[in-house]
Amino acid sequence: MSAPLFLLPSPLGEGTLTAMFPLFNFQIINSIDYYIVEELRTARRFLRKMNIDKAIDDLTFLVLNEHSKQVNGKEYLQPCLEGHNMGLLSEAGTPCIADPGHVIVAAAHQLGIEVIPLVGPNSIILSLMASGFNGQNFSFHGYLPTDSVMREKEILFYETLTKKTGQTQIFIETPYRNEHLFHSFLKVCDPVTRLCIACNLTTPEQSIVSQSIAKWKKENPDIHKRPVVFLIN
Repeated sequence: MSAPLFLLPSPLGEGTLTAMFPLFNFQIINSIDYYIVEELRTARRFLRKMNIDKAIDDLTFLVLNEHSKQVNGKEYLQPCLEGHNMGLLSEAGTPCIADPGHVIVAAAHQLGIEVIPLVGPNSIILSLMASGFNGQNFSFHGYLPTDSVMREKEILFYETLTKKTGQTQIFIETPYRNEHLFHSFLKVCDPVTRLCIACNLTTPEQSIVSQSIAKWKKENPDIHKRPVVFLIN
């Protein structure tokens, strides 16, 4: 009989782990010997901070990231098929949400392996909760184009969609390009459009501010090389 695949959230940044994760997560992690991870070093560091009972060197890690080629879900999930609990561990936040791993989860369903998602921080949901924007109708778009012309064209498209439907639009960006995206919003959006910048979520440096484009034009937020979620409504 196969064992479950647990979807394991990890921290968004430095913070108190007991404030981010329920006790159940600690108990489950202590039952796992096999992990599918995005980056080995980050995964090992996280498990050490969780103070697991097992020696890190006794665990088995399978790497799955953008460099993985011809992913064979069944090969990754072989320990589950042999009756061993497995954990799919996110690099930051929750697995499969703006994060790799959905191929493994799809394979688990095909193989009849139970998939169990655990509770943990997700920057997209946390920023939406704190934005004051429409949480009944929203859409996550991930990364916008790096080319400024294409990026601004898409921003205008999504802003128009928001005006028509009230739908909240959510975006993320590579931290070193945050300021480029911010200035694109300022350049093309209507002054009354609201922009939320949610930065360093769940850390002591957390900052969440929602205000109009007109007000943002009077400020210069410190978002360079910091993890940020952008929302417009």
